[in-house]
Parts: sequence; C-alpha cells; structure tokens
Amino acid sequence: MAISMNATLRNNRLDQITSFVGATGKLRVYTAGAATLLYESLCAATFAPAASGGVLTANAVGNATAVAAGTAAVARLYKNDGTTLVLDGLTVGTSGTNVVITNTTIAVNDVVTTSSFTITEGNP
Repeated sequence: MAISMNATLRNNRLDQITSFVGATGKLRVYTAGAATLLYESLCAATFAPAASGGVLTANAVGNATAVAAGTAAVARLYKNDGTTLVLDGLTVGTSGTNVVITNTTIAVNDVVTTSSFTITEGNP
C-alpha cells in the first residue's frame, strides 16, 4: 500500500524549503548528471509564498546569462551562500518539469528565462 500524506503536512514540509533557502537563493542549472554548470539564476528575496495542495511555486526567478553550452537537464537549489545545498535532482525542461525554461539548448552568453519553478511533495 502506498503512503499518502495529509495536504497540510505536505504543505508544511514544503514551506520549510522556503524557510531554509532564506533570502535570494541560487538556482543552478546543469547538463545531464550535473556534468556542466550552464547558468546560475537568483531567486526572489522570498523564495515562495505558502505551499498549496502539496505544491510549492517559487516567486520570480531572475534571468541568467549562460556560462557554458549544452542541454539543460537538471538543477540544484542553494542558499545564497552558494555552498549550502537545499535541493538536488530538480528536473529542467520546457514543460512538465520542476524548472521550466523557454529552450533547453543553451549556448554561451544566451540569456535564459525561467518560466516557472515548482516542487510537489508526497503522495496526494
């Protein structure tokens, strides 16, 4: 039997991410296997409003300029210090992923826009 969490519990767990990230977290996007860092974006001063329905939706993520070329595939979220890892294994794509960007094929100096950033917790 699959485990199912109450929505309030799921939301509370997600809200702890916002608390832990603190002000202006850093979203780093990589090629598959986190082999190459493509770019780093700054998150809003308050990472996200309160989670709802087991989903945490980040506030605006700033545009970034690519420092390497490749196909965006995975992301990591860090605190502002850039060394404290908050989340690893976030998916990146043009739809249906944690981090949604306009184009996953990135060249050096491309300006990358994040359309949305969401995290879903537990089983509904």
